[in-house]
Amino acid sequence: MIQRLNLHLPISALSLGQVSFNLIRELYKRKVQCAIFPYGTPDLSAYKLDQSFGQWIERSVNTRYQKLDRKVPTFHVWHPMGSELRLSDKQFTLSFHEVDSATETEVNIVNQQDHTFFTSSWTVDTFKTYGASNVSFVPLGLDEDFTPINRRLVADDITHWVLGGTKWEQRKNTELIIKTWIKKYGGNAAHQLSLAVTNPFFKPEQMHVLYQQALGMTKPFNVNVLPLLKTNVEMNALYNSADICLAGLSSGEAWNIPSFTTTAFGKWSCVLNATGHKDWATAENCVLVEPTGMRPVYDNAFFVQGAPNNQGNVYAVTEERVLEAFERAEKVAKTPNPAGERLRETHTYAKTVDQILQVIGD
Repeated sequence: MIQRLNLHLPISALSLGQVSFNLIRELYKRKVQCAIFPYGTPDLSAYKLDQSFGQWIERSVNTRYQKLDRKVPTFHVWHPMGSELRLSDKQFTLSFHEVDSATETEVNIVNQQDHTFFTSSWTVDTFKTYGASNVSFVPLGLDEDFTPINRRLVADDITHWVLGGTKWEQRKNTELIIKTWIKKYGGNAAHQLSLAVTNPFFKPEQMHVLYQQALGMTKPFNVNVLPLLKTNVEMNALYNSADICLAGLSSGEAWNIPSFTTTAFGKWSCVLNATGHKDWATAENCVLVEPTGMRPVYDNAFFVQGAPNNQGNVYAVTEERVLEAFERAEKVAKTPNPAGERLRETHTYAKTVDQILQVIGD
C-alpha cells in the first residue's frame, strides 16, 4: 500500500488541472501523505471544496520541500514534453497526447519514466509503435462535483445544443461546428446553441475575431454566447441544461471531459469515433460520427510543424457528416440515454487511482 507520494502536477481550472484535482482528492481520501509541487501558482477558484480538504492541499504545498524524499515515488501529471525532470528516483507520469505519431524526443522522455499512463488506448498503441515501453492505458472518471440536477436554462420545448467547457482550437473543429450549426438551425426558434468556448492563451481581441468569423456579420438570435464560466458549479448547470453536446466533434482528444460528462448525465453527444473517444463513446450511448480520413494538426499556435513534440495528424470530418450527425441527434435529443448514465458507475476516479497505485506499488 502506498503511504507517501511526491506529486508534481497543475492545479487549475484547465483540463489538466481538473484531472489533477480529482486525483489529489482521491489520494486525500486514502490518507496518502503527499508533497505537492504544483506547476505555477495553484488556482482552486473553480472548485467548491470543504475546508479540511482545502487546508490539506495548502499544507501539502507549503511543506513540500520539507517532505521531499528521493526514495518516495513521484506521481506526475503533464504532457510528454516537459516530463523529463524528476523529483525522486522513481517517477510515474499520467500524460496526454492527441496526434497519430510520437517524435523521437517524446518517446525518449516517456522511456525515462518508470511508467507512463495515457488516457487513451489509441495513444498507447501510437507510442508503442514508435518505440515506447512501460506505457499503459488508464481511463478517467466522472468528476464527483458534476452531478445531475433538474435545471433548464432554456424552455422545455426548445432543443438545447451546447458547445462548452472546451478550448477554441483548430484541432477541436470549433469554427466548423458553429458555422455548420448556424447553417442548419440559425434563426430556428425551436433550437438554441449555447457557446461557452474560449482559449486562455488567446488575447480578448483574438477571441473576438474568432467569434466574428464563426458567427458571421449578424449573430442569429438563437445563438447564445455565454460569458466566461469560472466555476464548476456554473459548468455543471450548463451541462445539465444540454439536450445535445457538440464538444465530441473534436478531431483529436486524449479523453474529452465535456463530452464524457454530458453523456454520463444521460444527455446525447455527437462524438467523432476516433482517438480518446473510443475508450468510452459507443453507438449505444452517443451519436457516433465516422471520420473521413486524416489531416495535419498544425495551427502555428499549439501544434507547430518542425517542433520536437506534437507532430503528425488528427482525424478529419466534413461538414456533410457533421450535418448528418445533427439530424440524428435531433431525433433522440429528448429521449433517455441509460447507456450514457451507466458511465457514472463504470468510470470513477476511485478506479483510476486504484489502477495507478497498483502500478506504482508493484
